Amino acid sequence: MTSDVFDPDHVYTSTEVGALLKVNPSSVKKWVNVGALAAFRTPGGHRRIRAADLVAFLGRHHMPVPAVLRAGARQPVVVVDDDRVHLRALCRRLRRWSDVLDVTAVDDSLDALVKIGARRPSVVVIDIYMPRLDGLALCRALRRCPETQDAVLITTSASMTPELSALARDAGANHALPKPLDVAILLGAVGIVATSHR
Repeated sequence: MTSDVFDPDHVYTSTEVGALLKVNPSSVKKWVNVGALAAFRTPGGHRRIRAADLVAFLGRHHMPVPAVLRAGARQPVVVVDDDRVHLRALCRRLRRWSDVLDVTAVDDSLDALVKIGARRPSVVVIDIYMPRLDGLALCRALRRCPETQDAVLITTSASMTPELSALARDAGANHALPKPLDVAILLGAVGIVATSHR
């Protein structure tokens, strides 16, 4: 399995999981034995662990996901908007992708810095006009921080203009979009195609 392709049915041995997670294979066997990590046994009695089950285990225990499995993990997304009505509406729209997105909503830009630092999201959606710390200042702060400098930053505003879009891009935003946000762009930022069946 390569780092850019995730096969949920790919099967690992306990030794391979140990190597991936940099833990002793006996720890992996213990997790399986106590039922924390789903596995099956081959006719020869060997443990085998599906990639999807390993990703689920790592998510439940807030453990780092190795690069080779990252495409199968729920992508952390933080949405920052002081307009609580808009914030709730966007989170409701994103619920249909809850199997692949792990969305955190924050209605205060200073609180957002703490949440973003803890979550290290793949994508941050930022309202430009907010009190205390506006969205442009938040973008600049995230670009200066090594832990968040590679995140996709999507700025939004109900009054987006070409001038405001240029300011957002100068501040480090990847996208500057009008509200309501085009969810397909957010999904595309984490490699998800917005399919019609959702």
